[in-house]
Amino acid sequence: MSGDPDSHAGARQLVRRCLGLEPGQQFVILADETTVEAAMAIAAAAESLLVPHTTILVPAAVQRRIPLQSDLSLLAQGAVREARAILVCVNGAPDCQPFREWFLETNWTARTRIGHMPGANLDALKLAEVDCDRLVSDCHDLEVALARGQTLELITRTPAGVTHRLEADIGSWQRLPVASDGIITDGAWGNVPSGETYIAPLEGTATGSVVVDGSIPGLVIGPGQEIVLHFQYGRLSRMEPEDGPVARHLAETQIRHAKAVGDLDWGNLAEIGVGLNPAVEGLTGNMLLDEKAAGTAHVALGSSFFLGGTVQASIHCDLVTRGTGLLVDGRTVVEGGRLAYSEGDWHEHYKNVPVASSSWFSARQVARSGIQAVAAPDGRLQRLLRSQPGRVSACFVGEQKTALLARDLYDWLPPTGEWVAIDRLASRAGMSAGVARRVLHIMADYDLVMAR
Repeated sequence: MSGDPDSHAGARQLVRRCLGLEPGQQFVILADETTVEAAMAIAAAAESLLVPHTTILVPAAVQRRIPLQSDLSLLAQGAVREARAILVCVNGAPDCQPFREWFLETNWTARTRIGHMPGANLDALKLAEVDCDRLVSDCHDLEVALARGQTLELITRTPAGVTHRLEADIGSWQRLPVASDGIITDGAWGNVPSGETYIAPLEGTATGSVVVDGSIPGLVIGPGQEIVLHFQYGRLSRMEPEDGPVARHLAETQIRHAKAVGDLDWGNLAEIGVGLNPAVEGLTGNMLLDEKAAGTAHVALGSSFFLGGTVQASIHCDLVTRGTGLLVDGRTVVEGGRLAYSEGDWHEHYKNVPVASSSWFSARQVARSGIQAVAAPDGRLQRLLRSQPGRVSACFVGEQKTALLARDLYDWLPPTGEWVAIDRLASRAGMSAGVARRVLHIMADYDLVMAR
């Protein structure tokens, strides 16, 4: 095990908290020649926690042949089938991306937890040694804003103070975000360690420009080397300067590969995300770390399919920018690179519903919409968010008191969608018709109920 106490503590946190493994539960680590040191540190942590583990070496050359020309050995396949958690701890090169996607597609099950750790090293393990409760809260706060919002605006600036704005449609419940908090539960997959929230904008909607002044895969951007990416109709239209060191590095390590395989979608704006992990102390060119750094945001080119989008490309290239601003439906959620989330903007109190403009005060009947909601352990109603298989989370319906009242109303609504008189529903739930209509107004904002 590495002598670095931070890496040691982070590896234990990854096994115990991120993957939630208990003594006796089977654990499989997939590694290659670029990630052996980190994989061995994680294996040692599992050993110290009495978690039985199997480490499988899949060299990069073998990854490039799977699944078309080769497969994992029968022994490796058996270990994967029996695992409660799997950590895919391999290189992040674009020509090995098909292997990573294939492994996820073929091995995700309802009982398995899959952690994704491309380009892992000992520094990456330190990201797990963080205040998990605070990180989870921050990730999910931003998730609520991105889930409810219709439009997103990313604001960046050049060193000379020139402002660039990138706008995109995020769909308001149509395209759900992912709060990548690094906590992997049964039937889920995600990056570990983590600390970001991201969304795949609706295809073809992104327009504007963004300053990339942080890092790109394999390169930290130095002073005066920043680039500006311009987008039209959701695709990269040009970058400036086109002949600088950053543009050349992108061409050599990402774009050339995409063009060589005939990929026409490499320029798709696949992702907009915000880093929230304060344990990332500086940018390194390793996207596993850099895109999680608090104070940064990132955009990505290429594939959005595993983020909830529809584009399957040969690359997924993250590009990090510093000190950004982010607006959702005109409301500030990130300012100067830091979370500026206002609880009142996104978790409303039923008492603040405007009676004069709410259609719920003229409605007579209500029914469930078909969108799933569940009660949290404390009794508050949560709307389930499902961006894709393996990524499930939920958000509370309004602030605390509102979410409790919403649960009371929701429980009395027939799950089969029959219409119920609102006054009768209020009586059954033990509240006044006026309070019920205010709460239903907020429930409708979460797409949980319909009126007539």
